[in-house]
Amino acid sequence: MRESRTFAERTKISESDRTVKKYFLIYEGSDTEQIYFNAVNNARIKIGINPLIELIPIVRSHSEEGWSNPKKILDRIIKDIEESKTGLISYETMLNRIMDYFNEEKVFGTDKSFKTIWDLLIFICRNKLCKLLNETVEDVEKECIKIISLLNDELKTENIISDISEVIKNGGITYAEDIDKICLIVDRDRKSFISAPGNNQYAYVMNKCEEKNFGFYVTNPCFEFWLMLHFDEVLTIDESKMLINPKVTAKRNYAEDELRKMIPNYKKTRYDAETLVNNIDNAIENEKKFCEDIEELESSLGSNVGKLIVEMRMNQ
Repeated sequence: MRESRTFAERTKISESDRTVKKYFLIYEGSDTEQIYFNAVNNARIKIGINPLIELIPIVRSHSEEGWSNPKKILDRIIKDIEESKTGLISYETMLNRIMDYFNEEKVFGTDKSFKTIWDLLIFICRNKLCKLLNETVEDVEKECIKIISLLNDELKTENIISDISEVIKNGGITYAEDIDKICLIVDRDRKSFISAPGNNQYAYVMNKCEEKNFGFYVTNPCFEFWLMLHFDEVLTIDESKMLINPKVTAKRNYAEDELRKMIPNYKKTRYDAETLVNNIDNAIENEKKFCEDIEELESSLGSNVGKLIVEMRMNQ
């Protein structure tokens, strides 16, 4: 996991220059939620959020692409925070940071596929350095030099990059436990959490977030329902059907189909979030007419995303 900012922006800052609070936003999905919270971030002053509060999306690193299970995501972010705190990182983390740097800086352009590069890095780690991915890197600078040199040899190129060890060492999450907040924003649908005897992932994530003082924000059945709460038409929906959220076409479920009646051009990857955010007070009020309790949201129609917005407003 990494902050969705360029490496040049990920620098340590003095306390005198520090923002009031950072909210690190971790989404189960990759598009719909990020589009919405980008609009929230851009409208902070307008909707009553202190402009010194920083909203920072946490995105997947290379080996985590496609992850959507909330327990898996939560366990990884806890590991990443611990690595950032101690400064001790695993080889997998180091390789991910190298890949993130290559990607952001467009080191290879379109000449090489990222899968090819990643496979080479894994090969170098296991076969040339004889290291397991979960082993701790004892000397980041020394190992980076070795890896980049061996990568140059494997690709038959010269000087892909000179020394990126400082970039890799400073690539962690800039989370201050006593000030900032980690926010896990997920759907509660049948695919999100495994629920079996002795393995209730919803309860695990809820309890672990409470233990770590993380925010756990759930919309049941899916984030589209939170978007629907911006409109009063949500009060007339078939609540039983919404909770089940069945497929109504080959490509759309009931929630998305109902949302498209309110936002005709809605697509998960592109929609007018700015207009929705302008109506955020309505969403907060409508949310109160459904379930907001985090325990009950496991099986009840509702959301507690509005509570996150209210909390942000209180941090003045």
